[in-house]
Amino acid sequence: MGTKIKKQALCIATVASMLDNFNRSNVDILLNMGYEVTLAANFHSREDINSQEKIYAFVKEMRAEGIHIVHIEFSRSIINACMHAKAVLQVKKLLKRQFDLIHCHSPICAVIVRLLACTYRKKYGTKVFYTAHGFHFYKGAPLKNWLLYYPAEMALSRVTDVLVTINREDYKRAVRKLHAKKTVYIPGIGVDIEKFAAMKTKAEEKRRSLGLKKDDILLLSIGELNGNKNHAAVIRALALLKEEPFFARLQYLICGKGTARQALEMLAQRLGISGHVRLLGFREDVADICRCTDIFVHPSKREGLPAALMEAMAAGLPVICSDIRGNKDLVKHGESGLLCSMEEDGTASLIRKLACDEKLRKRLGAGAAWAVRRFDISKVRRSMCSIYRENTGMGADIAE
Repeated sequence: MGTKIKKQALCIATVASMLDNFNRSNVDILLNMGYEVTLAANFHSREDINSQEKIYAFVKEMRAEGIHIVHIEFSRSIINACMHAKAVLQVKKLLKRQFDLIHCHSPICAVIVRLLACTYRKKYGTKVFYTAHGFHFYKGAPLKNWLLYYPAEMALSRVTDVLVTINREDYKRAVRKLHAKKTVYIPGIGVDIEKFAAMKTKAEEKRRSLGLKKDDILLLSIGELNGNKNHAAVIRALALLKEEPFFARLQYLICGKGTARQALEMLAQRLGISGHVRLLGFREDVADICRCTDIFVHPSKREGLPAALMEAMAAGLPVICSDIRGNKDLVKHGESGLLCSMEEDGTASLIRKLACDEKLRKRLGAGAAWAVRRFDISKVRRSMCSIYRENTGMGADIAE
């Protein structure tokens, strides 16, 4: 008897962190369905939010599980034509393996992959999935986003078998305006409720290790240091609180790396609050940091369904976040957090309100922890498993 050939699955994204941070569960599902899995991305990109050490550790772990790793010269910058040209040639070569299932992520990657996969969809029945981690066209988006990304997505949706959306606004728009063979909604990538709810390290010990005092009032943001994540808005709001009695105890922690680090440091220095802003860089101990802080601030201008916000809510933190798509899927104003436009005066007012009212912090934190339970990773895993099965005809035994 001949050896049965395994079906082939490809998970592909622009940068490695998209696979590491957001696709581990999908990889597990595909392995349990009997697929031989290949991961492709730029594994040496300076644009990645993960450290190179973390990327190397991820690659080593995946290879130990028998997963193939392929480096593609993707760039997250839409104007980097040279790298896009290289990526096209590399993806074209990769797709000659005739994958049975392709799941792509990130807009630029998804454009290249879906265009080149057209031949394989028609000739071999390859199933093409695309998870939109927040369309770049959305209510309130700049006109250039609508002119550039919307027509591209409309055209490419016609060569997409399953379009996966992760917030309600994107789902409704995709159903009405786009043309994928099937459009589905899942609640993001999910959050490990148990991990973030558990107190692994005593808050006082973690504060001490970070050089912070027991009675400091700690604000926390997590995210790449760039214009979209909008940490500068919080720094400007903090500067308006310098005369408040509690300001001496106020510390703003930011976990993440990115190109805006120097600009944020200079802004804090110019506003005279550099001693109250701490850029912690990329951190492996985010759960423990969440558990030792008092208030989570998520000021993004654009989101799909933010994992960092879900993690903070799971840790029981009261949150202040921008009133935008994705955040509104998670937070109900006054019950599980506070929504605002992130303008300086309004943000400063909400920080003052929470800093001075411990009972309100506890109430909103409890509301956040309760509200985020419906986004538990086990529920997302079951949904994604069903989507794969229903659209490939393959069964799966997934251990819950």
